[in-house]
Amino acid sequence: MNSWSKRFASPSPLQALAALPALPTFAAFAAFATLAGCGATPSRDPAPVAAPPVAADDVAAPGSPTAAAAAAAAPVPERAAAQYAQALELMKAGKTNDAEQAFKRLTLAYPDYPGPQLNLGLLYLQSARLAEAQSTFTAVLAQNPGNAVAANELGITDRRLGKFSAAEAAYLKALSADPDYAAAHLNLGVLYDLYLGEPQKALEQFERYVAIAGENKQVAGWLAELHKRVGTTVAAKKDAS
Repeated sequence: MNSWSKRFASPSPLQALAALPALPTFAAFAAFATLAGCGATPSRDPAPVAAPPVAADDVAAPGSPTAAAAAAAAPVPERAAAQYAQALELMKAGKTNDAEQAFKRLTLAYPDYPGPQLNLGLLYLQSARLAEAQSTFTAVLAQNPGNAVAANELGITDRRLGKFSAAEAAYLKALSADPDYAAAHLNLGVLYDLYLGEPQKALEQFERYVAIAGENKQVAGWLAELHKRVGTTVAAKKDAS
């Protein structure tokens, strides 16, 4: 890891949930299309910070168009929709134990819908129960391999577990499902830069992030640093030859 350690602060799921309407549709319940925050703005903060409901040093998963499109627009049972809305309110209110139990009940009652299980995984991640988070996100992907949100969150979890190759594979899986998934590009870039020592690959991922999400002053600064570092490496190799 180099000296310019970066942490990414992003809107928490709770902030995102506050703006959500009721969730009576199959897409919201089944695909977890919008629950993990969106429009994340990265910031540099080398000091430890308290973890919000998604890892504080990674980008929270924004809504995945691929995941949303994968779910058929079919109605959810009225009872399930009501229970899901209640569970989200518990999560929004910070009643994490009650929310966890509610999502567990929903997962058991409606195993075909990954939404509750994804929220359960986020709660595990929030409380640093990383093995449980990893198992939960893996279970969602076993049922729905194209769920880009679950793959991105699995990458975050694996990175925090120190399983960097597994994290890379998870982020790549997210991008295979949704090539325009900005958060996964940014998280993968951080992984390449700070943990895998591959600045050229990090540069490519950050550039892709900017192309999708738009200009960001801080990311632009990181890109400038990476361009300088990559250019220096290339020049040194030429001199050595």
